[in-house]
Amino acid sequence: MSMSWYWILIIIFAVFLFIFFFVFFLIKRAKRSKISPYEEALISLIDGDEETAMKRFQEAVFENSDNVEAYIRLAELLRKRKEPLKALQIHKYLLARRGLTRKTQNRILYQTASDYVALEAYQKAIDTLKQLLKAEPHSERNYRLLLSSYEKSGLWHEAMELFRRMTKLFGYGEDKLVLYEVFAAREAHKSGNTDLGLKLLHRVLKANPKNMPAHLYLADILYSRGNIDDAIERYQKLVEIAPSKAYLMFPQLTKAYFDKGEYQKVESTYKSILDHIPDDTRTIAALAELYLKMARYSEAHEFLRGILDSTPDSIILNLLLLLTEMEEEKSDSAPTLRHIIEIIQKQKMFRCKQCSATSQEYSIRCPVCSGWETYSLEAMV
Repeated sequence: MSMSWYWILIIIFAVFLFIFFFVFFLIKRAKRSKISPYEEALISLIDGDEETAMKRFQEAVFENSDNVEAYIRLAELLRKRKEPLKALQIHKYLLARRGLTRKTQNRILYQTASDYVALEAYQKAIDTLKQLLKAEPHSERNYRLLLSSYEKSGLWHEAMELFRRMTKLFGYGEDKLVLYEVFAAREAHKSGNTDLGLKLLHRVLKANPKNMPAHLYLADILYSRGNIDDAIERYQKLVEIAPSKAYLMFPQLTKAYFDKGEYQKVESTYKSILDHIPDDTRTIAALAELYLKMARYSEAHEFLRGILDSTPDSIILNLLLLLTEMEEEKSDSAPTLRHIIEIIQKQKMFRCKQCSATSQEYSIRCPVCSGWETYSLEAMV
């Protein structure tokens, strides 16, 4: 073989090696850059694509049955998508596994309790959380879920005791404990345990006679039991200590006085509030509506005209003035306008300052974000 052929063979071999290693490098890089189903599921979650995330998590656990994290996230998605029973089955399957770390076991136990809550199996949730709290005695998250389970079960004695413990553990402060007692009192009454509700409210008012929500809830309970005189006394107390919040009990107080035929006392109550807060639109509207109910049209007209001279932009007060004029003229359109005003009044709602949740009923604790005393009534149009 000549020297030239020798070099040609070496060059061919070198080119072959170069191609081989180049292709090998490309294949290896492609494998490295390929996204796993689990990683793709996480990306889909971040993007808010739950449908794709669900499919990829299912692929991930099929591909690798040891991927506990994928199972947990898949179960969380199932519960979020209103399939808590499937989520519970996954969590039970995981808990039966050996070799899980204590931290992972505790995490799965919490998720299992959440499944039970979603299934309204509150006693099982309570039992699971009690077991979990033995392993994690200082986890506020566990306490909160246990508290919610007690509340949804109507176990208010247990809920109160637990909240007292949480107050000490997490430094909530006595003021929050008082708020919780007032909240628990009302909820206990709504769930049929009125005696406990009354006991809690009397205890709060003994320690703090100017607690506005306690007076309001106690008056509501008394009224619901037919103790109208005692209820009126509490409503009037609320007017004295918090005139700016008196609108919370306008419908109840008006009905209570009308039940007793004491219409003038409703009027004097509204006027006493306006002595403290002359420009309170809610009280002005309530007094004007009272005049209309009693067919005192000229007084309503004079009263509203005087108010609107200084506050001309209130839609509800202008509508009431227009209704007053129609009633005075016995216009056929008066009932239609009255109906419109009633619709507007019924659409008033309370809004949480923290999470913007809305409700037509006042509550001391927001049912969505659990904020305390965050509800305020939307401004009247």
